[in-house]
Amino acid sequence: MIQFNLLPHREALRKFKQDQFNASMVLTLILGGITAFAIYGSLISSIDAQKDNISVLEKEIKRYEAQIVEIKDLKAQIDALLARQKAVEDIQADRNTPVRLLTELANNLPQGVALSKLAQRDQELTLEGMAQTNENLSQFLDNLGKAGGWFSKPELQVSEVQSLNPTGKLPVKTFKFSVKVLFLRAQDASAATGAASPAAPSKAASGALPADAASKAGPVGAPKV
Repeated sequence: MIQFNLLPHREALRKFKQDQFNASMVLTLILGGITAFAIYGSLISSIDAQKDNISVLEKEIKRYEAQIVEIKDLKAQIDALLARQKAVEDIQADRNTPVRLLTELANNLPQGVALSKLAQRDQELTLEGMAQTNENLSQFLDNLGKAGGWFSKPELQVSEVQSLNPTGKLPVKTFKFSVKVLFLRAQDASAATGAASPAAPSKAASGALPADAASKAGPVGAPKV
């Protein structure tokens, strides 16, 4: 005998499949939520850890900045002390500068050359005077520029021919000159020579005494005519 199933089996199968789908969606959503929550918690934990690290770094930076300020203050104090020390050393070195200057000028003044004016600005000297010949003037410049001396970088500014008539007879040709030269301090001269004492003086003209820098006195010696 043939039997017929009159129950709505298709609707039941459809409903079963729909329930399975809904259950799988709910399970997926739950698993996704749990995963997202876990990821979110991990990110929050990482952010908190980074914030702690940043806080520690900021504290260290502030500490080092304070140390840098202290180091800068110490460096400024050291520079000030070094500047004072150099000033004292320069004063000590310059105590005998006028005597040394006049002595060295006399030692380096060759025969036939006379100075009429000496001006000083810091370490730069301006020397004016007369020379009997160009050879005398060249020898004077060589003496000023010799290695190991107290003078450095002589530079001839002016050299003019003049005629003098001191005895009322025939005029004599002389050379009026102006020279700029640097006068070294004691420590600079020692550094240039590698020793404390300067080089040996050249032969000076008899009766030739240089003028004082402050007073800019009259002629020093006179060329023999």
